[in-house]
Amino acid sequence: MRFHFSGTLLRFTDYRQDLDIDAPTVDAALKALVVENPALQPVLFDGKGRVRSAHRLFVNGDPIGEADLQKALKPEDTLDIITAIAGG
Repeated sequence: MRFHFSGTLLRFTDYRQDLDIDAPTVDAALKALVVENPALQPVLFDGKGRVRSAHRLFVNGDPIGEADLQKALKPEDTLDIITAIAGG
């Protein structure tokens, strides 16, 4: 499966927009992603190991939530991580 990044998360992936990860589920893919890119760990996950609320996950363009992390992935799937931007 392929992760697609844009915006603020790019600096944690050495500015690579697309990363291929071999994983059977969304949860396994996220865990493999932070093993390969350790700088993403504190940015992507909170202290309890949950995806931070500032991030939205999309598989093949469809939004998924915490309840969908065990969703099976196929090699051709794409997982986008979109980060909300806050400011004032």
